[in-house]
Amino acid sequence: MLSAILACTNVSEAIAYYTEKLGFEVAWQMPPNERGETEFAGVKLGDAEIMLGVTEGYVSADDLSKRGTGIQLYVHLPPTLSIDDLYARAQANGANITRALETRDWGERAFNVKDVDGYSLMIAQATPSKAV
Repeated sequence: MLSAILACTNVSEAIAYYTEKLGFEVAWQMPPNERGETEFAGVKLGDAEIMLGVTEGYVSADDLSKRGTGIQLYVHLPPTLSIDDLYARAQANGANITRALETRDWGERAFNVKDVDGYSLMIAQATPSKAV
């Protein structure tokens, strides 16, 4: 198994973005720190889990704008979830959609989105004739 840990400016805001705009669920989160802030959590969509952590100690202030450069997280949806419903939710809730939902040349329906910290995701699902 491979899981990405994304350095977030504010983990609680990242959780809200993933759950409210993209339809993820909170998988787990660490107890708040002494300031009442969440520093580490996991969100999931289908079988995909993304971990969200603080930038402090991992990304310098000068490099915050470079987070995620050259990386795209691929989230493959199981047939039990509807990519059309997730896309409609993302649109309705103001997600930063960078490429509209469409059937791609390789036979998946997919759309691209950036999260609140600038990380790029492709959310995809096999078309019925290409189901895995």
